[in-house]
Amino acid sequence: MRFFRWLKSLLNTDITPKKQQEVSNTIINRRTMARKTVISKVVEENAQDGVIEFPQNRTLYVDQFTDAAPNTDEDREGFKAKSMKEVFEHFQPSKEGVTLSTEEGGAVYEDFQFKQMKDFEDEQLIAQSELLSGKKSKIDAYNSVIRQLEKNKTLRNALKNDAAHEDLKNALKSLLAELEDAD
Repeated sequence: MRFFRWLKSLLNTDITPKKQQEVSNTIINRRTMARKTVISKVVEENAQDGVIEFPQNRTLYVDQFTDAAPNTDEDREGFKAKSMKEVFEHFQPSKEGVTLSTEEGGAVYEDFQFKQMKDFEDEQLIAQSELLSGKKSKIDAYNSVIRQLEKNKTLRNALKNDAAHEDLKNALKSLLAELEDAD
């Protein structure tokens, strides 16, 4: 309130409530502009000299990627990494006992090892897991069938016609039975 009285005396005019709200918003905006966004937290400009703004074209992974207890300062003091490869070799991040759900609703526990940044990508995680590999192969098979249905006009027409649809279904069943007998 003291600020508004001072501003009123400075301008020598009456300040309406609407004007007062505009001035308040301006002050709030100026305070907000004095901050920088660092990663995802707002940090005061003069809060800490050691905080460096993270470049916009980089990705920062922050999580606990190992089940081991966090390192103490003494553990980290002697370690000076020159590359990401050295970091992965030193800390050997892994995650044990990750719970994955099966199609039947059961739980499967799997372990994941991370030896390079590429190991965090979907394809690498799928390659490390038997369950995920099986699901990926099923998804690929379903996508292949969908592509065939989209491209093959004869097959689409056969599926539209009820008699041809039944004939195709019977042919596929006999083919499946023949494959099962071969095993």
